[in-house]
Amino acid sequence: MTKTFKREVAVIMFGFLMLLCIFDLLTGGATSAFKWAELLALPIFGFGVAAFGLDAAAKQLPLGGQGMRDADPSMPPKGYAE
Repeated sequence: MTKTFKREVAVIMFGFLMLLCIFDLLTGGATSAFKWAELLALPIFGFGVAAFGLDAAAKQLPLGGQGMRDADPSMPPKGYAE
């Protein structure tokens, strides 16, 4: 299984959105940072919800991964050398 870094990217995007808001607060609203934050809020939160939600679902549902191993006792445990 390869690492996709989707959660790490989501955290960086949340941080960028927070920096835009903080920059707007510190400058007194004299820049267009708040408009950019409004524009980017929905896509960033959508990506973050998808990244964290799909990760949680993949770990809990018996469609594959560890959930599938728990549902099918004939599969060897994770890390088992065949």
